[in-house]
Amino acid sequence: MRRFLITAVILVAILGAGVFAMDRAVAAYAEDQIKTQTVAEVSRRGMRSDEPSVDVGGFPFLTEVVAGKYDQIVITLPNLSGQGMTLPKFTLTASGVNAPLETLRSGDGTITADKVTGTAVVPWDVVVKQTKFKDLKLSADPDGTLKVAGEATLGGFTVPLTGSAKVTLAGPTKLRVQVTDLQGTDPNVNALIKGLIAAYMDKLVFDFSLPKLPYDLRLQKVTPTPAGLDITAYAENVPLTQ
Repeated sequence: MRRFLITAVILVAILGAGVFAMDRAVAAYAEDQIKTQTVAEVSRRGMRSDEPSVDVGGFPFLTEVVAGKYDQIVITLPNLSGQGMTLPKFTLTASGVNAPLETLRSGDGTITADKVTGTAVVPWDVVVKQTKFKDLKLSADPDGTLKVAGEATLGGFTVPLTGSAKVTLAGPTKLRVQVTDLQGTDPNVNALIKGLIAAYMDKLVFDFSLPKLPYDLRLQKVTPTPAGLDITAYAENVPLTQ
């Protein structure tokens, strides 16, 4: 009896290893197919990136393959660049993905997702370049407070400045950065300079557009962070292949 149990355990282990190996092989194939389609989509947008990575789910993956329905697929695009801007990492999370096995195998047919969310951080140096904040530096506290600091030449005087700003959504792929408070660091600055500071602040409203995001993603949220602007974009009923 003991020998029988040991043999049964060994057989189960062997079968389990075989199923796991098959599962991983199918997952690798699906990942490769989706990666190819993603590269094509990025190229259609006039953009490029480093080699993308794809994660189409954990074990047991075969059940998703048979059903042709995947709970979640995560695609990471390093150094996504286009239209004069580079995002160090752009992450696409597709949920409710419909991908029949025959479509994956042949490349014919359409793979769709119920929704796709894209996330990235736009570094501060990129934001400053895009908004043309020549004299001021942008930064953010961990709580999301957006700050400005620097110097500007006003009325022939070099004036050290400090203040705060806000960032809002200005369109499907457009952001707006606006300085909302600006003061001289010298508490003894005279009324003339104060007036020049106020007039200067009124001009500090800049819009800039992100590159054409994959799958027609539209901005949903933006949050200042110490690393840059944390953006979230979103789309529903998305064809992942054309």
